[in-house]
Amino acid sequence: MRGYRAMDERRPHKHSPVKTVPLERVQAVLRSAVNGRSVGLEEAIRVLDCDAHHANRVLRQMAEAGYLEPADILEGLFCWQLTPNGTRLALEPKRKRIGRDKVQTIISELLARAKVINSDPNRLQRITLKLFGSALEELDDYGDVDVSIAYMRRQLSDIERERIENTLKARESKSDRQSFHGRLMGAERQDTREIMAFLKKGLPHLSLMNDDPMDLGTPYRWLVDHDVKTDRPVDVSDDIVRPNGPSILDQYPRKPIPPITLLEARHRTISADTKVAIHDLHIGLEDAATLEEQMWSPKVTREGAFIANDIRSQKRVKFAGFQHLCPIWKKDLGGVAMLKEALDWCDEHKVWVRDLYPGVSIQRSDRTHIIRLGWGHDLIYFNVGGKSTTGSLLPRNRTRVSKIDLAGAYAVGRALSKMYDESRSAKMPWFSADILLPLVELDRLPDFPRLHKTGAFGEGAFQGLREITFF
Repeated sequence: MRGYRAMDERRPHKHSPVKTVPLERVQAVLRSAVNGRSVGLEEAIRVLDCDAHHANRVLRQMAEAGYLEPADILEGLFCWQLTPNGTRLALEPKRKRIGRDKVQTIISELLARAKVINSDPNRLQRITLKLFGSALEELDDYGDVDVSIAYMRRQLSDIERERIENTLKARESKSDRQSFHGRLMGAERQDTREIMAFLKKGLPHLSLMNDDPMDLGTPYRWLVDHDVKTDRPVDVSDDIVRPNGPSILDQYPRKPIPPITLLEARHRTISADTKVAIHDLHIGLEDAATLEEQMWSPKVTREGAFIANDIRSQKRVKFAGFQHLCPIWKKDLGGVAMLKEALDWCDEHKVWVRDLYPGVSIQRSDRTHIIRLGWGHDLIYFNVGGKSTTGSLLPRNRTRVSKIDLAGAYAVGRALSKMYDESRSAKMPWFSADILLPLVELDRLPDFPRLHKTGAFGEGAFQGLREITFF
């Protein structure tokens, strides 16, 4: 992490950095916002794989950097909402980093295409372009090439304008022609759409934005200027313009950050090894972050004051934080190694999972991605989805559990989910497979797609793979 931050700090950002978290992780937290607006402890815990205290620290640092602000809430759990800067970062697409040569190639191609646009007699508009962001600097690598584009209407005669508009309208889609804006501004909208498509085609690292760098308060360099009166290009300087005014996004009035945004709920703490009745109780992998949020997020009164949440009616919350008692799932391990370590931990702490049959079974069908540990009705199983893994952490044949019981089951669940992903099971046709753990080598996983393609499900194809059936 230190090495990453050192490299990260040398790179100029169009987005403000956050003290302890790379911008990629900040963006992931922002993208997890509920309905694109609200972010709480739950979302941060899920994305960062951390406890409530660390999540709270990061959220506050994101607020200090201008990405979040306190949400307007009455008699609910406190959370944050995205600022315009936060929304801007959340919506920015992810791209692989590129070198300086690629940046220069993109700029050269863009200049050539802009020349075509600004000399095309069948266009209603001309364009100007300004380069800003990291592409102004000499760096080892770049995320994208940020260019501000502005459109200017050509000064045309009525006859010439009507000719061009009729040509553009003929290329409109049926839905655009039937819409109100299509009927009102259809030709100009079509012209803008075609210009953008022409400039962007084959250049995924080109980021064309309507924001003016002058408004953003960020340095820029002219790439293309144009005089619409004479319909001729204007020579531009290679000098970098450095605006003196603050960004319009920074002028957005910020709400003050509360001094405290983490309060432990009342009447809910229990010790790690205290056994609690689990009648009518459900706790799954997906609930860990939710319970921590309910435990630590303060409640906002009608007067705007923060008070500790009182959730005596929700028995599950007494288990909040259970997953951090067994840190095996936080280690940089493969799924098989993680599962074996988790089971050793369960054996040491006498967690119920240790008594299960040491066999893993995987089943994949139309909408089913199940991975199990155990046999018959005495098992623990999870549904591995694209964004989350669900399944109960509670034993079927027990009436009481402790936080430690849940912690061990959670680590096992995370390991099984990792095993499923590493074996690339989601890419397979429908199948079921059984794997006996004592026979599995730590550095080998069932490469099901390859084995299926070569028909190599013979003896020794995968040590530990007992049986596989395709449907």
